[in-house]
Amino acid sequence: MRLLTFKAANLRQAMTLVRRELGDEATIVSTQTNPISGEARIVAARQQDASDPRLGHVAMAPEQRFDQVLETLLLHGVPMNLADRLSQAAADMEPRTPIAALTGTLALDFNFVPIDVTADNQRLILVGPPGAGKTLALVKLAARALMARRSVQLLTTDLKRAGAVEQLTAFAKVMGQEVFITETAEELAQFMARIPKRTVVLIDSPGVNHRSHTEMDGLFDFVNAAPAEPVLVLNAGMDALEAADVAMAFGALGIKRMLVTRTDATGRLGAILAAMESAGLALAGTTGSADPIDGFFPTGAPDLADLLYGEVLSLNADLPLREIEDEDVDLEDLIDGHERMINVALPAEG
Repeated sequence: MRLLTFKAANLRQAMTLVRRELGDEATIVSTQTNPISGEARIVAARQQDASDPRLGHVAMAPEQRFDQVLETLLLHGVPMNLADRLSQAAADMEPRTPIAALTGTLALDFNFVPIDVTADNQRLILVGPPGAGKTLALVKLAARALMARRSVQLLTTDLKRAGAVEQLTAFAKVMGQEVFITETAEELAQFMARIPKRTVVLIDSPGVNHRSHTEMDGLFDFVNAAPAEPVLVLNAGMDALEAADVAMAFGALGIKRMLVTRTDATGRLGAILAAMESAGLALAGTTGSADPIDGFFPTGAPDLADLLYGEVLSLNADLPLREIEDEDVDLEDLIDGHERMINVALPAEG
């Protein structure tokens, strides 16, 4: 990564230099303004270079930490108001490195309640919009439970999507399981009443348009009838604002947790934070592999922070993913080795 330092008579002129040299793709690492003279100093990099993993582990002053976390979150498409609030909280945290401060901020601002299908009496119904990846997520959970030698019962209410039952049945057959199909909420409730309590019950449901009252009412009937926890499933690649709207709509059904799919195929993960914020949902886990028996990750605040910084890095194909040392690096040491100074004497305004 190449860090550039821009100095000018004031902050506005310094920003003019940044845009002139780096264009609109500039990423601000830090800004400093002399309170007496008004002279400004900006450390910046091109956006495609700003994903150097060392920045997350660099000890920074609060204002520098704010800038670095803010740029990271905005790169992920996190809505500005949320990104600004989280960045300010990270700047106020005791840890001096951005990634540690962001971890602490996420732990304070959001809830993380991982799915544990190895525990007793786990009964989950996966719900969400069409194409969210519910069926594959359900298969991953089933495989995890079976590997823990738990008894598993698979059910589906998805008779709407062509091939949905056949897809789940094919996966179940590989695992030596059967799929029970329920056409009505009453049938689902009756069948579940006969399942032993220690059995892990996983229910697939059809994709539902959150803007359709008819479809949402139909889903509510199944959720209300089944003695199972509804878990929202969202695709990590959704637009962040749309994810927030979807989460709010499904949250009205009493949903408390969400599972995010396809993190391996998504470079910008703002949808995760936007959905958690809008509906107050706890993150229950992420999936990141097309392999049906692998790729489910219980996710806490440190995992999400690592994922955010790892995905910032993955946007730059020239750098290896998450290959960084744990020790902190001082910002000035990093700048000394990679910095070029740009100090153009523009006339002071006025």
